[in-house]
Amino acid sequence: MHAVTAASAAPVNHRLTTLSDMLARAPWDAVALSFGDEDLTYTELRAQVGRVANGLQCQGLQAGDVLGIWLPNTPRWLILHLACARLGVASLSLNLKLGVKELVNFIDRARCKALAFDRSVVNGPVASNGVNPLDATALPESSSLAQVWQQHAGSLQCLIDATVHTPSHDLPAWLQRADHPAPRLRHWNALLDTPCETARDTSEHPCIIVSSSGTTSVPKLIVHGQSNIALHAQDAAASFGIDRDCSVLLALPMCGAFGYTVAMATLAAGARLVLHEAFDPARTASTLQQQPITHMFGTNDMVEKMIAPLPDTWRPKALRMFGHANFVPGLDELPGHAQQLGIPMVGCFGMSETLALFAHQDPTAPLPRRAQAGGIPVSPSSEVRVRVLETGALAAPMEPGELEFRGPYMMQEYLGNSEATAKAFTPDGFLRSGDLGYVNGDGGFTHVSRLGDVLRIGGFLVNPAEIEEAVLGQCGASACQVVAVNAAGSARPVAFVIPDPQRPVNEDSIKAELHKQIARYKVPIRIFSVESFPFTMGPNGKKVKRNELRDLAQSLVAQEEEK
Repeated sequence: MHAVTAASAAPVNHRLTTLSDMLARAPWDAVALSFGDEDLTYTELRAQVGRVANGLQCQGLQAGDVLGIWLPNTPRWLILHLACARLGVASLSLNLKLGVKELVNFIDRARCKALAFDRSVVNGPVASNGVNPLDATALPESSSLAQVWQQHAGSLQCLIDATVHTPSHDLPAWLQRADHPAPRLRHWNALLDTPCETARDTSEHPCIIVSSSGTTSVPKLIVHGQSNIALHAQDAAASFGIDRDCSVLLALPMCGAFGYTVAMATLAAGARLVLHEAFDPARTASTLQQQPITHMFGTNDMVEKMIAPLPDTWRPKALRMFGHANFVPGLDELPGHAQQLGIPMVGCFGMSETLALFAHQDPTAPLPRRAQAGGIPVSPSSEVRVRVLETGALAAPMEPGELEFRGPYMMQEYLGNSEATAKAFTPDGFLRSGDLGYVNGDGGFTHVSRLGDVLRIGGFLVNPAEIEEAVLGQCGASACQVVAVNAAGSARPVAFVIPDPQRPVNEDSIKAELHKQIARYKVPIRIFSVESFPFTMGPNGKKVKRNELRDLAQSLVAQEEEK
């Protein structure tokens, strides 16, 4: 098996600080993107990026503006983002699972000037194969896009129809708003139908804005500059052994930091990026078996879902590693089973604030170490330390505490939140991760869990306060606590409420309303009524024993699954 350890990987020579320069170094005739039956070479990719950049410029976008990207994993997602980077326009990455209220909040906070959408997304739920079972040619007033347009604060001036499967050219009546002029509606072919005349801007403009839950119920918007992304992509490609002869399968959503970082590292290497619109276990297994995929990245539950139905004789054609994040607890035996099928799982670590491929374990290490989350940073100049929670002193090797990071890929800021930005860093410039872990004494570290109450659900960090506030708003209970459990192989939220005696909890109706307000993966799979929460008395009063609630939720869900 070919492998490059993080400790031995050298940084890329002639390091580049813009995405345009990064693409320009790729081989002209090599395949950059494979999507379905279509291949796009690096020559064709560069040409389309230039034309779309000019098309965006003709629509009034310029350095300092923000374009929202609300698309599944298609080449158009990447082309739009690369075109924005060329102009100095920031891309606001919008999770496809967000509810209308969340979408409007992000668009307003980022003051998006334009929004690119795909009709298969805005007209309703997308199936696992990325296709909307509903008619995706229309844009009815009931669509998510119509609701976003009606509710947003008025910054949007242009809507870009980047639909792949069912392009259309209608102008919906609901675009007329009495308090705001109708936006320009432009279609993908119109953007491409312009010559490439744009000039590249500086590398320090905000380039990507991603969301992440923080210590409050309002998600933070994390800003990265273009040089951060370009430098990290080059280091990550070298550290993971991705070169021009490699093919990387991406089924993670590019709207998240994990999928986005994988895509950038692949392009930095001049390798081939195979895009799946959404993760489908059977399709993924078939692709790995039939195509020369050398690298894939994802969560541990993705591996579990993929290999569960496979026969013992199944083997991938060329897979060198599966870089994984341990998002779902209780899958300790998975790496060993995957290894028997020819899937070498390698533990990774990253944050939206540091970019997702910050570190990984040595692919040649024994399986117990290789499967752990964490590893050695991909950049030789990155530093990792641990601070003891009880004393605030720096921890010795193998002593647990809060992980802190310093390096060349730190975020620029939390958008519009200077106070949170300042609190995120120590006086000497280390990022406070909010994660529990320890350094190993050999240049690497091990990530154990998230500190505090932040949950990992649907592949994203979620503050339970977001869900708790939404539940309380619907049922009028006096208190709510949300925990995450392993249900059907995925981390899912479960809510406990102390109901109002005068207002019985109707679980089905609450869930139905929540589906209209928050992302689908945040909607609790069960809402249990209890008389009180288990608690302990501390120096600051009562503290809910969330571990006991988590155990209770896991037990109740397991009993229901057995029926």
